[in-house]
Amino acid sequence: MSHATRWLGLVGLLVVPLACKPLDKPGVAGQGGALAEEALPSTDAVPAAWGKLISVTYVAAVDASLLWFQDDSGTVRAVRFNNSTQRLWPQARVVRRH
Repeated sequence: MSHATRWLGLVGLLVVPLACKPLDKPGVAGQGGALAEEALPSTDAVPAAWGKLISVTYVAAVDASLLWFQDDSGTVRAVRFNNSTQRLWPQARVVRRH
């Protein structure tokens, strides 16, 4: 291995870490992880304005289902439904379209 190759390798090892950026922490508001929340008016109904039910995801770990709704503007809301109590969680997660 030539002296120039070793020198370039050493420079690369020193410069590459300087170009790295730490990853954002999940769930911290303002750092790309936290979704907005929106309160449900009651835990026995979903507002019609939230749009159509587009998907259901079962979460076995907590025996709950996520009900995914999308309104006409493209905003998606995920509402947790407790399968044991047959009630909706009082808060929904909101994914807005820009």
